[in-house]
Amino acid sequence: MIIDTLSNHPEQLEVVATMIHTEFVQKKKGTTPYEQIKSFLDKKSDESYPVTLIALDDVTCIGTVSLFENDLKERPDYTPWLASLFVEKVYRNQGIAQQLINQLIIHAKSRQITIIYLKTENASAYYKKLGWTLVEAIETTNSPMYIFAYNIDDASFVLVSDNSNY
Repeated sequence: MIIDTLSNHPEQLEVVATMIHTEFVQKKKGTTPYEQIKSFLDKKSDESYPVTLIALDDVTCIGTVSLFENDLKERPDYTPWLASLFVEKVYRNQGIAQQLINQLIIHAKSRQITIIYLKTENASAYYKKLGWTLVEAIETTNSPMYIFAYNIDDASFVLVSDNSNY
């Protein structure tokens, strides 16, 4: 398995856009059109955001994570955000999500980013285990949303992986 930027594998754009649209729009009854997600992820080399990493098992995209400038318009001061972390079901529980997160943190650190935020409704325990700090809980109509922060300067678990390729 390798982890690389989506921009280095443009042939995976539709696969990643479909993953994100299915998991984060359709399952949550959102209204963002697929084409808008695809266009957003189709980053030009001179743009800072988004940065999307993908996990490849040979030529098959099995997971993704992105660094967005903002992932919650109600919190414009929180920036940037880890967003759209997804691993295909058959590849879960193999540490792929953590490898994607680690590589994203390494990338952020290379850009002198010191704090990254994320939001989750159902994975608080996972992120706490990885060293993320709860910033706030927001009550929503469905279930609470939790905002976490990660201080990259305090990162002790981040390891440069030999199989990353970016």
